[in-house]
Amino acid sequence: MGGGSGTAQAGVTAVVGGGAAGIAAVKALAGAGLPVLGLERAEALGGLWRLAGETAAYEGLRLNTSRPRTEFSDFPMPADWPDYPGRAQLLEYLEAYAERFGVTEHYRFGTSLVRARRDGDGWALELEGPDGPYTERVAHLVVANGHNHTPKLPAPRPPGRFTGTESHAHAYRVPKDFAGRRVLVVGAGNSAMDIATELTGHARRVALSTRRGVWVLPKRLLGRPSDQLNGALAAVLPWRVRQTVSQTVLRLADRRPAGPGLPAPRRGVLQDHPTLSDTVPALVAAGHLDARPGIERFEGGAVRFADGTTEEFDHILWCTGYRATTPFLDREVVADPARLLLYRHVFVPGDGSLSFVGLMQSTGSALPVVEAQARLVAAYRAGLWRLPERAVARRTALAELRAARARWGENRPHLRIDIDQYLRIVRAELARAGADRPLAGRRVLVTGAAGTFGRAMTARFTALGAEVVGLDLTDPGDLGVPVVTCDLTEPDQARAAVAKAAGLLGGVDLLVNNAGRGGPAPAEQAPGEEVHAQLRLNLVGAWEVTAAALPHLERARGRVVFIASRMAVLPLPLAAAYGVSKRALAAYADALRLEVGTHVGVTTVYPSMVASPIHDTTRAAGLSLEGISRPEPVEGVVDAVVAAAAAPRAPRDVATTGRGRLEMAFARHAPALADRVVRRTVAARVTAGAFRDAPLAAGLVRRHRG
Repeated sequence: MGGGSGTAQAGVTAVVGGGAAGIAAVKALAGAGLPVLGLERAEALGGLWRLAGETAAYEGLRLNTSRPRTEFSDFPMPADWPDYPGRAQLLEYLEAYAERFGVTEHYRFGTSLVRARRDGDGWALELEGPDGPYTERVAHLVVANGHNHTPKLPAPRPPGRFTGTESHAHAYRVPKDFAGRRVLVVGAGNSAMDIATELTGHARRVALSTRRGVWVLPKRLLGRPSDQLNGALAAVLPWRVRQTVSQTVLRLADRRPAGPGLPAPRRGVLQDHPTLSDTVPALVAAGHLDARPGIERFEGGAVRFADGTTEEFDHILWCTGYRATTPFLDREVVADPARLLLYRHVFVPGDGSLSFVGLMQSTGSALPVVEAQARLVAAYRAGLWRLPERAVARRTALAELRAARARWGENRPHLRIDIDQYLRIVRAELARAGADRPLAGRRVLVTGAAGTFGRAMTARFTALGAEVVGLDLTDPGDLGVPVVTCDLTEPDQARAAVAKAAGLLGGVDLLVNNAGRGGPAPAEQAPGEEVHAQLRLNLVGAWEVTAAALPHLERARGRVVFIASRMAVLPLPLAAAYGVSKRALAAYADALRLEVGTHVGVTTVYPSMVASPIHDTTRAAGLSLEGISRPEPVEGVVDAVVAAAAAPRAPRDVATTGRGRLEMAFARHAPALADRVVRRTVAARVTAGAFRDAPLAAGLVRRHRG
């Protein structure tokens, strides 16, 4: 179906599911300008994070991955949220993400997919909606229904009969329902340990039964969320080396693989899904939670364990996981989703009409993974990326399966991925195909859009999928994006222009304060109109625009990038107004970060000299700084801004070249020495006659010659 070439098909793409995977898929497809239909049987988005009868959520559910390692790349969580947000916060986050990117309007709610059957090159979907059954045909089907909705119980079940009550974690909501009861929690995963912890304050007695040992990791290690340590290592080290390093760090931190009374794991720390808990080991050690081995058999109201001990219980709570199911697909299409061989865990080799988003078990958060998978599907459907021929795709998938078995054994190897390795692979595939558009869907406002930097940034942002509006004194008419004309040094004009631009864009995700003015202004002379003009535009104008845009940026959890100058940290003579205004701009950015940095990313970029008309007046006055400041290409500045805008967290200060990083470090950590180097360089230029015909430099020349 669809051919091995992987050429995208025309027509609608249907996405099944309204959880994180479905939301990411609809967002990516819609962002690529493709017709998309989302199907969700519930009345709202959110998937398992909604507290409803059909979901696996419970009131005390919390993330087991930290906030920076969980969020989508283009929608950061507020920095003042806890390291491990709770269920309600995750639901709020997903709803805000869907609203920001217009996902909700593509969904049909209260609509169940009863059956999907092949229909030529596409699919006929048998749907049950609010008005009854109907059929719809689509070209491509994205299965994003999750795999945490069909409870899995032990098979085979332990022998004997238990006369108490039983339930699966899927039905658990609040601990008070078990007040005064003796409860046995069965399982070793995060849900088992979280629920057992909650029950200890309500149930008469709580025991935790585990058949196998797991690594019970602390939520914080060396002062940081523990998953961030491994995430940093993953960028440079293979998993076996990371495992050795991680286990060494755990030993140094005096953290045993499992708490007292809990069985030790048989495999290394990175060879199973991590269980994070600070409370369970402490509760076991304090005697508030009983650790028990696996169940051997039931004996009426009693449970006999593998160590021969027997205890009476009122209730057994099975925290034994879920089965991946696709009940709407015929078995000849998908016999068992958990054993499906997929290219990049997304595509069935040779089938261009069916894809999966979220059918995986990650070593980290699911959200960055489903975001990457969704981008892959969107790039394929848009014709920007080609699915390899069936034989090639199958060989790749089999190689990944062998590697998964070598690391995780037979515990769901088809679903297993190392999140950091996987994200690098998908990014590389998209980049090779020219389909990596990290700013897709971003709403960008650029000041000084008609200038050298502004033109280059506007063109690059547009090519990377962003919607751009410029602000400038005039509209040159050839930028290819709308330009709102205004004088940024006039407060009323600046505020009105930002409001108009935000209306055109539907909001603002990224503000680039690029507008600037240069010109000769020696520090020894009284400040004239040129000094005031540069301060008004370079500092006050940027301040006005930023203040006007902040409500939009905060709603979007967006970013602001200030284009400063290397002269903000490494000042040069004869251009004092420019250096002072840019240093003040950097100081403003630092103060702004302290005030709004929990919700808006703030970055300052420091280019060196770039050939542009901003230097014309200085050159005309005979004060050119060529030979003192080394020029750099404008493309490098644009690269730095794009990298800052697309980074998972907004960087603080960004140099645009390697030399620039050295100069900034030099100026900050050895300022007296930096001054001496600049003075010597200027003296050499004076001796060479560089400023001979410049009246504004007469004092500098006289003092050097004297």
